[in-house]
Amino acid sequence: MFESAITAGLLAMAIMTPFFNSIGLNQEEIALTQAIFTIVVCILNIPAGWVADRFSRKWANVIGDFGAAFTFLFYATADSFLDVVIAESLLGVFLAFSQGVDTSLLLHFSKKIDKSDKTFKKTGANLAILQNISVFTFALLGGPIGAIDFRLAIALSGVGPFLGGLASLFIKDDSERLEPSKSPIEDMTKIVVKAFKDKELRKRIFAFAIGREMTHGIIWVYTPMLLLAGVPLELVSIGWALTYLMSIFGSMLARKFAHKMSDRQVFALPFALIMISMGTLFLCLNKFTIWVYLLNGIVQGWTGATLIHRVHTRTSAKEQTSVASVAKVVAQMIYVPIVWLIGVAADFEIRYACLATLIIFVPLGLIVINSLKTDTNKKSP
Repeated sequence: MFESAITAGLLAMAIMTPFFNSIGLNQEEIALTQAIFTIVVCILNIPAGWVADRFSRKWANVIGDFGAAFTFLFYATADSFLDVVIAESLLGVFLAFSQGVDTSLLLHFSKKIDKSDKTFKKTGANLAILQNISVFTFALLGGPIGAIDFRLAIALSGVGPFLGGLASLFIKDDSERLEPSKSPIEDMTKIVVKAFKDKELRKRIFAFAIGREMTHGIIWVYTPMLLLAGVPLELVSIGWALTYLMSIFGSMLARKFAHKMSDRQVFALPFALIMISMGTLFLCLNKFTIWVYLLNGIVQGWTGATLIHRVHTRTSAKEQTSVASVAKVVAQMIYVPIVWLIGVAADFEIRYACLATLIIFVPLGLIVINSLKTDTNKKSP
């Protein structure tokens, strides 16, 4: 849980957009760098998940964390679009190894305490709270440091992953492994096919993907929205910190109420909040309405504490990381065109990014809500 929490936040997040602008990138180019990062992760996610399930989830975390830590040192020297693309691609490689491993190990250790899903769900919600506290703390520190020097904030962003790598070295990973086979490609293909053939699992994967991406593409426009609303650059990190504070609140709400709710209700609540947030900011963006964006924080906290865990509870122990990687790949495939479209919209006018979010996610969200059952989620097979 410590490793998962300390690697959750990005110290430089609040100043990344101004940093990109300072080296000549516009919103569309920023979106393209994020799309490239996501494509790299998307390509490697399932193979890296298979490696973790087959050999060691612990060492996948160690490689991913230390690799990300040293990549941030390179990122701090970036001076062009190409430099940013290289840095984002390297981050994509290392994050592909560590993403999905955390919840797999969390489920394994929770099952050693309690064979039912109850402990895992509560622990998962607690972890989401700790992760959001970590992100909140990094946001508070990152803004003032970034106001002094953008590059210093980016370099120091490697401290969290470095500490996570050190913590991972002390994890005793005795979780189940995939059985060796003749062909890793065949293994991965079987896992993907199996995940999508299971109707209930497929629904949860798409619910996770849409729920995660509802707040993802717009984050690269949040700092410009704060600046447009009249918030000084040195105080922008407070806006980010408040959003993450609301994420903690969202995770706490999930811990208290989500286990009593059906899959449909768990998804419908954040969907409604994101529609209110984006609709308000599209219609009117000023120093008063900008704080409606804080609803996005509640959504992030709620979805982070619920949706991926509902995927895990329908997955066999040996395939935890691989199936989580499949879910993340689906989310990333959705994110790639969406982040570009939102970036293009923002270049016309910042408020159009909110409109683009609504146009994309209203129909997708309604499809997910219609597909999910109203009864409580089933036990894992």
